[in-house]
Amino acid sequence: MSVDGKLAVRTVQKWWQGGRDAAYFLRSQTLERVERTADAGRYVYSDNQAFGKTQDCVDAKYKQELYTGVQAYGSDREDADAMKRLIVPFTETVEKSDACDRLAP
Repeated sequence: MSVDGKLAVRTVQKWWQGGRDAAYFLRSQTLERVERTADAGRYVYSDNQAFGKTQDCVDAKYKQELYTGVQAYGSDREDADAMKRLIVPFTETVEKSDACDRLAP
């Protein structure tokens, strides 16, 4: 999403190597430190970024799982709790969407 012609929020849904946690996925998306975790590593977040791992969104053929991300840019306001409140429902919505191929392993 852009505000005044500048990128403000970016969301991502991406198939990535299965059997890993959200911290592994985030390394492909950012160079910044993201240290807070929730739900045993399923969610990883900071003041302006958050990443998640869907449940049961598995592509058995390619051994991949679906991961999510939300990144906020260009604001002096940073709020880790708000990022966590964004990534959890975003990931849950992706799990219920057509983006989630539920292929049995």
